[in-house]
Amino acid sequence: MNIILFFAVVCIVVAKSAVAFIPGFGSNARSISNLSMAPRYDKSSDKWFPTKPEEESGAAYGAVGSLIRAGPKSFLMRVFNQDQYDQAVLKYMSKEGCSRGEAQGNMDAFFENPNDWTYYKLQEKNGGFKRDWENANTDPKQLVLTGAWSAVLLVFFGIFISDCLAGKYATP
Repeated sequence: MNIILFFAVVCIVVAKSAVAFIPGFGSNARSISNLSMAPRYDKSSDKWFPTKPEEESGAAYGAVGSLIRAGPKSFLMRVFNQDQYDQAVLKYMSKEGCSRGEAQGNMDAFFENPNDWTYYKLQEKNGGFKRDWENANTDPKQLVLTGAWSAVLLVFFGIFISDCLAGKYATP
């Protein structure tokens, strides 16, 4: 019985190892067409450049999309450091062989919280759940709820600041 079990385990290990060398097999495999469409790195200017219109800056979603998906840090990064943001997205696209939308979602999540993003990426590489950063926080119900709460807080703090400036809470 032990010999049969040992033989079965050896067969499984050999089969899994052999599949790793077959092109196009496995979860980390990239097709040749994806690699040829990847952004290109120019050593003389030390920058990444898109090779197709789908890879250019406005191809996926705008700065408000970054705000919705990941919050204010990635939004501010995208608004005030546009070139650094685009370089990070293009580099990620090239390394991972993914679309601009997926790369932007990952970079937005990274800029918002690098530690959590790294944790989720390590979990994904170890066979865990793959998070969809491109479509994160885009559920219409959640957007309406977030908008309503934001409006309530803005009104509350607006009234509070107005009253403070008017001296309503000042002590005589």
